[in-house]
Amino acid sequence: MLFRDLFKKQVSKTPDAIGLAFKEKETSWRELDSLSNRFAQAITDLGIKKGDRVSAILKNSLEFTVAYLGLLKSGGVFVPLNFQLNAPNIKYALNHSESKVLLCDEGLIPIIKELSPQLSSVQHILSLGKEDSYGGIVSFEEFLSRGRDVEPSTSLNEDDIAIFLYTAGTTGDPKGVVHTHFNCSYVAQHWARVFHMAAGKSALLVLPLFHAFALHCVALPALISGTRIIMAEKYHTQWALEATQKYRVNILALAPAMGTLIINHQDFSKYDLSSLEIAVIGGAMVPFELLKQWREAFPRLEIINAYGQTESCPCSTGLWDVDILEKPRSVGKPWKGVELKILDDEGRERLSPEVGEIVYRVPSVMKEYYKDPELTAQIVRNGWLYSGDLGYVDRDGYVYIVDRKKDIIIRGGENISSMEVEEVLHTHPAVLESSVIGAPDKILGETVMAVVVKKPGHDVSEEELIQFCGKHLEHFKVPTRVVFMGELPRNPGGKVLKRKLKEKYFGSTQ
Repeated sequence: MLFRDLFKKQVSKTPDAIGLAFKEKETSWRELDSLSNRFAQAITDLGIKKGDRVSAILKNSLEFTVAYLGLLKSGGVFVPLNFQLNAPNIKYALNHSESKVLLCDEGLIPIIKELSPQLSSVQHILSLGKEDSYGGIVSFEEFLSRGRDVEPSTSLNEDDIAIFLYTAGTTGDPKGVVHTHFNCSYVAQHWARVFHMAAGKSALLVLPLFHAFALHCVALPALISGTRIIMAEKYHTQWALEATQKYRVNILALAPAMGTLIINHQDFSKYDLSSLEIAVIGGAMVPFELLKQWREAFPRLEIINAYGQTESCPCSTGLWDVDILEKPRSVGKPWKGVELKILDDEGRERLSPEVGEIVYRVPSVMKEYYKDPELTAQIVRNGWLYSGDLGYVDRDGYVYIVDRKKDIIIRGGENISSMEVEEVLHTHPAVLESSVIGAPDKILGETVMAVVVKKPGHDVSEEELIQFCGKHLEHFKVPTRVVFMGELPRNPGGKVLKRKLKEKYFGSTQ
């Protein structure tokens, strides 16, 4: 079924129950249905046809949710963009996607006005703030009032494009990942099953909605299952703890950095979190030490370490059928409907436990990278997605990730996994977070360098951490340099931007 049909069926079951709680405002399923109908009708009356792109640069909000729902109903293509983009990247994404409508926060209006002469396709601007008739900017509230509360009659099929999800851009320019209406309905049903979502349950949504993890793993499955969404505009640890207690939250989806901040919060033990039933931690590699801390704090909580990519919508593997500590550092087995294999550089399949590139086939794999057929053909071959991650499968069928291909450190011909060094550092009682990168070396090519964030109230020196690593790693893997930062640079999805670290310390991403 199309997502809009799944949503309509769900609304009919509990129309007056609360579907979304945001900034003390509670919106029922009936109201969400009505608001999204109005948006769909208003956007159609604006001349936006099936396949036309509508961009949004917004923090998490009711309006974000309504816009996506409305476009899933009307056939317009949603293009959610990172609200932290600078002006050149905003221009790039809007022009690359050929968006005809832009929905944005009021604070972005000055930047958009300045960029306006350089925007090749944007014809209409909707603002969450005040209307500016002189500048041609319409308020979201006014725009909704123009629409009728009537289900759109647009003819849609599963292969029609529903959304462009721009990659996080940890390396190079962001790429427009194209997903269809089938992808949206497939992953919504998949993650609803994973999270055991149902009417009467509540899910905390603190991840940024423009990110696939938040949108397709939490928001969409909640919208078709009747699970109430408790949404934050942006992540804040104390709010997450307070909201979990207040709303008796059952379901958590967290990036590793969020999980680290929650479990190490000074008032963590003061909150009643007994309502929690399941937590999925993903979106970036999860330190095993973090999973141990969560298991100790929540002995009966179902904790899943999930692995996936924007290109798979995301759907790949999960450690779900055994306890999170039974297969240390594994990202689990392929989900139902997913095939996975390990290939060497020549495309030959590697046997367990040999390391190679993780390649998998899933029904929700992307349609394409927009305007990049060559890269599409390189990444998706005969339906198989080439992940760019190095890993292996053990004899029980569990998948392990060694590192990103680009993050492998080559020291004097020896391949070193940055993740392996990070895992050791995370076991030190004074280390909150770490990121390991290759430092240029004239003789060895690269040496190991660690960037560390200390836990509040703890102190440790560079020499102590080097000695600590020396007790747990082969000598060639031990960092030769350790530097300290207040926080690691991340994209809003929680991934550490190692290129930013390389730029900071070496003036280059290479």
